[in-house]
Amino acid sequence: MTKKFSIAVDAMGGDNAPEKVLEGINLLFENNVDVHINIYGDENVILNCMKKYKYLKDNNCRIIHSPDKVPGDISVRDAIKLGKKTSMWMAIESVKSGENDIVVSSGNTGALLVMSKLILKMIDGVDKPALAGIWPNFKDFSIVLDLGANIECNENNLVEFSILGSELYKTILNKSEVVAGLLNIGSEEIKGNDSIKNAHLKLQESKNLNFNYKGYVEGNEIKNGDVQVIVTDGFTGNVALKTAEGTANFITTEIKKSFSSSFLSKIGYLFSYFAFKEIKKKLDPRKYNGAIFLGLNAPVVKSHGGADAFAFYNSLNLSYQIINGNLINKIKNNFINNNVK
Repeated sequence: MTKKFSIAVDAMGGDNAPEKVLEGINLLFENNVDVHINIYGDENVILNCMKKYKYLKDNNCRIIHSPDKVPGDISVRDAIKLGKKTSMWMAIESVKSGENDIVVSSGNTGALLVMSKLILKMIDGVDKPALAGIWPNFKDFSIVLDLGANIECNENNLVEFSILGSELYKTILNKSEVVAGLLNIGSEEIKGNDSIKNAHLKLQESKNLNFNYKGYVEGNEIKNGDVQVIVTDGFTGNVALKTAEGTANFITTEIKKSFSSSFLSKIGYLFSYFAFKEIKKKLDPRKYNGAIFLGLNAPVVKSHGGADAFAFYNSLNLSYQIINGNLINKIKNNFINNNVK
């Protein structure tokens, strides 16, 4: 009999926890995703919240009591000092022990990263973990990394991120081919800092890559979808992420204001309602919730701290795709086979 996949959920992280976490889990089971969920957090609080969700049952989820939690506003050092009885630590530890296959948390990002590195360790051959996110484009979506785990990266890190992101994309979409590129300020060979230019040369010269290397990609080309994996350092990636989020919010806000500005504009909205509904659906950030720490010996998914139940459901669904696609073993095989020199 095939073992059912198991997801460890830190129920106490993020805003409105554990309510939105449990509602998200309920949505997962409502959509018939065949996994088991181990829920880490305050047992009494969780039990009180669980009563309203009919799909949360003894045969698909279990509560593991965790007396402490990691607040979102404390330093990483203070989070580590809280010890091994926090819901976040216990959830990660359960993946190391093999009790669960993946961990999901909406909690403190810095604490999640450091705890994950301490407990799970890095895959042999990978120097730093990268935070990878899913961005919509004209064709489908792109994987963009690093989104903030590493402010400074050398050329070797960028090459490693290319492998990690490419394997993630292929796993999620069940694809055999993927195109990756380095985010840069121009397409000319002379542009970019030394790390980018050196990584570019290494990727051009490397054999047996698990992706097709495109070269440099400018920020305004990400949306086109011709390059599915966009690689950059954490500083640039985080700035790009926040800029994209702000721009999307600005556009949707202005559209709402325009269509409510007069009687005629409201009539116009009625005629274009379904078109704008599709746009809203495509740009809904909740659909793409869940950033992945890549390079660790087990997968860790970071849900947005302000995610609602639908967004958290999507991070759980992403987690299922990752473990069902055997992502970690695929990544390990790339580095064992020395696909990049």
